[in-house]
Amino acid sequence: MFENQRIVREKLRDFAKKYYLNQLYKGAIFFVAITLLTFILYTVLEYFSYFNSLVRSIFFYSYILLFALTFIFYILIPILKILGLGKQISNEKIASLIGKHFPEIDDKLLNILQLENLMKEGKFKSYDLLIAAIDAKSEKIKPFPFVKAIPFKKSTRYLKWVSIPILLFILLFSVKSEIFTDSTKRIVQYQQYFERPAPYNFEILNPSLTAFQNETYELRVKVVGDEVPQEVYIAIKDKRFKLQAKSLTEFSYTFQNIQRTTEFQLVTEEFTSKPYTISVLPKPVTISFVVNLQYPAYLNKNNETVENNGDIIVPEGTTLTWSFYTKNTDSMLFITDNLQKTLQSDNDIYQISVRAKNSFDYAVINANKYYSNKDTLKHAITVVPDKYPEIFVESRQDSFFADRIYFKGNIKDDYGFNSLKFVYSKFNADGDLLETNQAISIDIQNRITLQDFYYYFDAGILYLEPGYRLEYHFEVRDNDAPNGFKMSKTSTFNYRFKTLEEIEQELKQGNSEMKDDFSQLLKQSKQLSKELEQLRQQIMQSKTTSWQDQQKMSDLIEKYNDLQKQIQDLKNQQNEQYQVEEQYKNLTPEILKKQEELQKRFDEILSDELKEMFQKMQDMMNELNKDKMMEMMEKMKLSNEEINKSLDEQLQLFKHLEFEKKYDEIIDKMRQLAQEEKQLAEETKNKQISKEELLQKQENVEQKYEQLNKEIQELKKLNKELEEPTNMKDHSELQKDIEKDMQESKESLQKNNRNKASEKQKNAGEKLEELSYQMELDKLENEGEELEEDIETLRQILDNLVRISFQQEENLVAVRAMSPRSSSLTDAVRKQFTIQENMVIIRDSLNALARRQAAVKPFIHKEVSKIETHLEQAKVNLNDRRTSNSASNQQFALTSINNLALMLGESLKEIKQKQQQNQSQCSKCKKKGKSSSSCSNSGNSKKSKAKTARELQQQLNRQMEALKRSLEQGDGKQNNMQQPGQPSLSEQFAKMAAQQEAIRKMMQDLQDELKAQNGVGDKSLEQMIQEMQRTEKELVNKTITQQTINRQKNIETRLLESERAEMKQEKEEKRESQVGRNMRNPNPPKDWDIDKTKQKQTEMLKTVPPNLNYYYKEKVNQYFYNIE
Repeated sequence: MFENQRIVREKLRDFAKKYYLNQLYKGAIFFVAITLLTFILYTVLEYFSYFNSLVRSIFFYSYILLFALTFIFYILIPILKILGLGKQISNEKIASLIGKHFPEIDDKLLNILQLENLMKEGKFKSYDLLIAAIDAKSEKIKPFPFVKAIPFKKSTRYLKWVSIPILLFILLFSVKSEIFTDSTKRIVQYQQYFERPAPYNFEILNPSLTAFQNETYELRVKVVGDEVPQEVYIAIKDKRFKLQAKSLTEFSYTFQNIQRTTEFQLVTEEFTSKPYTISVLPKPVTISFVVNLQYPAYLNKNNETVENNGDIIVPEGTTLTWSFYTKNTDSMLFITDNLQKTLQSDNDIYQISVRAKNSFDYAVINANKYYSNKDTLKHAITVVPDKYPEIFVESRQDSFFADRIYFKGNIKDDYGFNSLKFVYSKFNADGDLLETNQAISIDIQNRITLQDFYYYFDAGILYLEPGYRLEYHFEVRDNDAPNGFKMSKTSTFNYRFKTLEEIEQELKQGNSEMKDDFSQLLKQSKQLSKELEQLRQQIMQSKTTSWQDQQKMSDLIEKYNDLQKQIQDLKNQQNEQYQVEEQYKNLTPEILKKQEELQKRFDEILSDELKEMFQKMQDMMNELNKDKMMEMMEKMKLSNEEINKSLDEQLQLFKHLEFEKKYDEIIDKMRQLAQEEKQLAEETKNKQISKEELLQKQENVEQKYEQLNKEIQELKKLNKELEEPTNMKDHSELQKDIEKDMQESKESLQKNNRNKASEKQKNAGEKLEELSYQMELDKLENEGEELEEDIETLRQILDNLVRISFQQEENLVAVRAMSPRSSSLTDAVRKQFTIQENMVIIRDSLNALARRQAAVKPFIHKEVSKIETHLEQAKVNLNDRRTSNSASNQQFALTSINNLALMLGESLKEIKQKQQQNQSQCSKCKKKGKSSSSCSNSGNSKKSKAKTARELQQQLNRQMEALKRSLEQGDGKQNNMQQPGQPSLSEQFAKMAAQQEAIRKMMQDLQDELKAQNGVGDKSLEQMIQEMQRTEKELVNKTITQQTINRQKNIETRLLESERAEMKQEKEEKRESQVGRNMRNPNPPKDWDIDKTKQKQTEMLKTVPPNLNYYYKEKVNQYFYNIE
């Protein structure tokens, strides 16, 4: 009974499995058909349409969804049912399905299930009856195969639906597999853009689609394919831009100053490329930068700041500080030729300082994590080296003083100057260096970089002897303190003081030329007189003046003007000649006064009145008629006569003065030679100088004496040139004796007979003194005789002039009392003619006197000319019976005669004073005799003391040097051993100590005189006296060392400087008394325009703005400097 029920139960379970297997089978068919058809549909649509990412994403996700749903519904659920998972099909459902399939069963199976349910629920009345019913029914349905109720065949019929998509897939795949492969790839990779297949492709040539902010990015595209489009566009958002064709297949587009990431597509008429993206990265940039310029302190320039300009020109030594303001910068590298430094950031500001000594290039590199070594700032710092200063100098010698030099120079530097110096070295006549590199500072404008300078150098302050030499140059230093004030200097110049022989030769030549010039001017003046007289006669014979007459008159005036110019030139030449003589010669006060008188006479020749008259004539030439022209010619005639007289007198006085100066010079040289010969006699006697040296010195003395004899012959020649030569006595016998003594002294020296040689030398020196004394006495006696003669002549002239004055007064009274018709006029005319004739005699006498006596001034001749003019006019008016006019002329003549008498009285007084001086000197000379060094007052006591002390000191120094050499040549010990013919050592030391004491006392006397004058004396002289005292002590202690010798040389040098200073002071005092022609102040050449140049440089300082940079300031300075 239960067996049947079990069998039914198993058949039900088998049915359920088979049922779900059928469901699975049918579901697989539907699953494949649905998914495959959808796949084919999507891929075909995508293949032909090339949907965008959105559509493809819908395709992708919808297909996944469809696939999942159909799989779950048709595959997964049936499998789960088969496995018994999930809700199973109910037995009632199975019974229904089986009952429908098997009519025999109908609802029997369902009834069995219902009875079992009643049994389970206990809803039955009889269990057995229920079991029997179930068993009976089970028995009846047991034979039926329940599984056949499942419609397997019906499910198989669905295979035709799945075969269609499969066949379609196979067909399409076999024809063009790209439909499925490419489409599936594009749908699956829906996020990626896929280009529609075209006859060409775009190839991006850029290695990377990455750009940096603010940069220019060039997109380069190449078209690859069988066809090439003519135009290609780039699509950015909704805008299109045409690409530039580089070639047939290459195109480019430039993104300017790209700022952000940009997406684009390449577009042609037929095709649009996939989207591309340019990624923009932050770029390290320098927003701005400043450079602070700190100039070296010595430039005196304000510091500057330069913004956003890396190429800078700076002076050497400038400190440059860069401040870079950056953005998106992680690091910065500063690179030069020899420096590579990583800078540190302070709030995106990078700083570095460099002191510029040389020009250099530099680069600045910004970098961050994306970008490096791209954005490089490359600049150049040009360093202007502090150049060496430049200097140029030209010089001119003073036209008056040979020892004065004027310098005009130009200095130039890039920033300014520290100093300008005149540097000199001094050498004696033998070439020995006395002083070296002595510097004198010159004032300049330190801030002006281009300027002229002027310097006046008086070599006389260096106490240079004739023949001494100077080497000098200029040194300029710039203001470059860090480099030690760089220095430039000029070439070394040489200046040699002429020797006395050269100076004398030049003076001699100058005198000769001036005499020739005087003669030439006198000829020109006389020729002008002739031409004037010819023109006057020509005009007198004509009724009126013609244009030719006026032209001839104008030419004559022009010649007179030229003559005046030549006279002025001659005056200047004479003045220069006198300046040289005053500088190098010891002229007596009398000679200096005569020279001054000669110069003044030039001024009277070229009087302002005469110049004004000729100028007035020149201005009135076009207005002249015959009467005015005749009047003018009469004035010119008188003026020319005065010029002729003055030039003739000037020439004769010049010759007289030349003779006197030569005479005095010979006497002075003779005295000096006498002292030199007597000094040589002492040296010969002491036997401390070698024979060869003594012979050389004696030969020098003989040569000087021979030269003196030649000069005496020249003096005689000058005397013959005088109109009234002086009576020069013959001293030839004395001259021969001197020559004989000198010759014998030399012969004795050659025989080594020193005593006889010394005696002859002493005799020659004394005879030289005798000769100088005789010559000076002769000179004074001759001058006295000439003065006596001149005084007598002038007295006679005055007496005659007084007679003429009385005669003129008597005739004037008579004429005033006469009427024009009086018969007595004939007597008056005869008396007037006599007065005129007597005046001519006085005039000729005065002219003769004026040619040898400077006391007769040129204005005396002018007054004589006035008298003659008035006398002539008085005579003419009397002849024409114009008594009143004649009386007026006679009155004028009488006044001038009285004036002339007063003038001559003054001249007579002056000549008498000269006579008294001459008599005093002559008396003194005779009283002192030949022992006197000079009969005149030409010397200066202080100067004589200084010179004498220097000569004595020089002699003593030689003795000490000789004694020191003799001691060194012996055993080195100072003993009292006496050699034959020589004083003992003790005697020599004692004598030298006494000589030094005498010299010291002489200098002490000079110091006392100076103290009496200025209250303080001379410090240098006081030191010299103290050094002399130390020498005296050493000599008393019989000690001579090299230190002693050096001290003595120093004393001698100081004495020489003292002598030179006193001589210079004396000359300066003389020059100060002659302010007009002997100004000591420097007068540079006029064409140098010193004042104008200094004013221009001062204006440059005021005009150039101080805040200009170096380049422009230099240009402004150059501009102002070049302005004339």
